[in-house]
Amino acid sequence: METTYLVLAWLGLAIFMYSIIIRQLQRAEFTGPMWFVLFGCALGWYFQDSLTLKLDTLREFLPLVELILAIFLFSDAAKTRLRVLLHSYQLPLLLLLALPLTLGFAALGAHALLSLPWLSCFILAIMLTPTDAALCQSFIQEKQVPAQLREAINVESGLNDGLCVPVFLFLLGSSLYTQQPTEHSLGALFLHEVGLALVVALVLTVVSVYLIKLTYRHHFFAAKSSPFLFIGIAIAVFSVTQLLGGSGFIAVFISGLLFDYGFRDALKDKLIEESEQIAELAAYILWVIFGISASILLFTAFDWRIWAYALLAVAVFRFLPVVLLLLACRLGWRERVVLAWFGPKGLASVVFSLMLLGSNLPHSLFITKITTATVLLSIFIFGVSGHLAGAFLMKKQ
Repeated sequence: METTYLVLAWLGLAIFMYSIIIRQLQRAEFTGPMWFVLFGCALGWYFQDSLTLKLDTLREFLPLVELILAIFLFSDAAKTRLRVLLHSYQLPLLLLLALPLTLGFAALGAHALLSLPWLSCFILAIMLTPTDAALCQSFIQEKQVPAQLREAINVESGLNDGLCVPVFLFLLGSSLYTQQPTEHSLGALFLHEVGLALVVALVLTVVSVYLIKLTYRHHFFAAKSSPFLFIGIAIAVFSVTQLLGGSGFIAVFISGLLFDYGFRDALKDKLIEESEQIAELAAYILWVIFGISASILLFTAFDWRIWAYALLAVAVFRFLPVVLLLLACRLGWRERVVLAWFGPKGLASVVFSLMLLGSNLPHSLFITKITTATVLLSIFIFGVSGHLAGAFLMKKQ
């Protein structure tokens, strides 16, 4: 118990220190996730003998991680300008087409380097296919970044998270119950989850937009509680969709897009920004827990295969298919390279890891270690390269 309170005391100090030196950290290309993951790793190393962190207990954080990811997906979609997206639909479409190619490259790499069974290879690949736009905010927020690149990264992050969920659940179910995977069963599961997500997102978003506009005109809600509007909507849309058997991540992303279309008011951006700050605090605490678990999983015994595959997952498996597909669009070679580069693995991969820990899948611990290493590398590599990529775009071709 004393150790727990000591860890919490250090956590409070880390949050306080981050708050007062955030400007200096940003100038040094040091992001919030980097700060809190490093802090978590240090805690895990220092208290490794007294911290009793079991893998089974980590799965208890799954609902919280899912809700935080849902809030970020909703806010990213709500900030997406549909007019820009409709004029630049080619980029998100090409990135969507790159998803199965990325999955294939990652599975082949796992089979060649790690010698895992094919089904485990595809499970690992689908866990590392989703991207996390929150980990490359330093790039997205650069003023010189073209709007079409910014929207493409956000849309890819939202759609990939939702589309990979039914595939992951299908592959996990196939491995646990030894059922034969078929295109029909996967297609039926996909259509079921996406269809329910569309219905729930449409109904709840239309009702929510109407109520917000009504109460906004009559000044029913106060400024201090307004940020909770979007958090509440995102949680409700995600939870109802999951309860009905649909893909909650797809639902919240579609709901955010509909909000951008239905509630075009200057107040919206302010509310989204404030709600993101609340979600970021919860995410930072989760990154501390992730850092503690990473120090226990990865730094007690070294396995070069884990880090080699993680590096390939960060820098190669998505980069190659995206670069090839982007040859079909009218972009400069610098834009192609930058867009192909920014595919960090983040909260979605953590969600899949927590789901995997609750199963009896062979090699689940090994797969979890690889996923953890990949997310860890993503946090630091893409956190540091954000401003560098922005400067790279500004150079004359």
